[in-house]
Amino acid sequence: MPPTDRQLKRYKKDIAEKVRRAAKQGKGVARDHRITEDNWEDLLDRHGRSQLRAAPPEASEAEVPAAVSEADYDRAGIVMSVSSGRCRVFIAGDEVDALVPPELAVQQKSSIAVGDRVTLGEEGRILAVLPRRTVLARPDPINRHRQRLIAANIDIVVHVVSLKAPPLRPRLIDRYLIAVQRGGAQPVICVNKIDLMDEGQLRSELVSLTPYRDLGVPVIPCSSKSGEGLEELRLAVLGKTAALVGHSGVGKSSILNAIDSRLQLATKDLHRRGTGRHTTTSSTLYDFGDGTYLIDTPGIREFGLWDLDRDSLRDYFPEFEEPAESCRFTDCSHVHEPNCAVKDAVEEGSVRRARYETYVRLYNDLA
Repeated sequence: MPPTDRQLKRYKKDIAEKVRRAAKQGKGVARDHRITEDNWEDLLDRHGRSQLRAAPPEASEAEVPAAVSEADYDRAGIVMSVSSGRCRVFIAGDEVDALVPPELAVQQKSSIAVGDRVTLGEEGRILAVLPRRTVLARPDPINRHRQRLIAANIDIVVHVVSLKAPPLRPRLIDRYLIAVQRGGAQPVICVNKIDLMDEGQLRSELVSLTPYRDLGVPVIPCSSKSGEGLEELRLAVLGKTAALVGHSGVGKSSILNAIDSRLQLATKDLHRRGTGRHTTTSSTLYDFGDGTYLIDTPGIREFGLWDLDRDSLRDYFPEFEEPAESCRFTDCSHVHEPNCAVKDAVEEGSVRRARYETYVRLYNDLA
């Protein structure tokens, strides 16, 4: 399958990031070397076009496996849940317990993730993990230099939020959007618990999500209690693999139960402080039929960004691209330089201040 224009653009940016890093580390790339319209394809060839098939942008050339066919994916098993040394696999209409050999975990350079496509041998032993088409990852909370995979081979990441209990956290939305973009999936924002406010309040509160609509991110208001908006959400994930993510207590499991009551996933009320209980402790994939797979993930309160630096951060704020062409400096960070057209656009209102402030916070966090 040939890469789409969007994939080409994403990998062009990734090659730019690799060259910048190589220059900083003194690996034979001139420090003043720039990625241009004339040379980027040559650089892409040098770094390996095999990355365009499916591998996540973080993967190095040595880590990119050979491409596989659609038929290989269709025949492979799908990892539904992972425990120590074992995982549950859905294959040929059945669920089986599979053993993860220690040597395979070493070869993968990362843990097997829910959503991985795997081949099985005798006695349910995993033989191989097929190349990942997309990933959603974050830094390991214990070791920030290691990647923790949340899910693999996902088409959509549904970020479930609420406006009231718990309150909306735009910074978390921005972080997830960057992680989703980097991993190759498509983002959707699902606003749960709209039954907690009247129509006027809801309309007023939803204004805060306008910046994301402007970026082309679907925003779906719904209620797991009343059922409002659930049909729109069903249509958004139909025939796809989707991961539901978000802050603790936003109601991810409740939404899954509302879509299919047979699941009967455990849910709990909020703590008095308004923070959620971690009722989902590990990611689990559920088969909803018709080629639809939904992944319930544990609630989180903070979400770090894996393997991101200041140079590449700008790429994930597409509303900066047009004004940035008029910046005085071609490598303008849009933070401290004079004559910055992005900052001017913020003052004029053509770039939303909330998004710019998020960019500055992330920029400073990456110091």
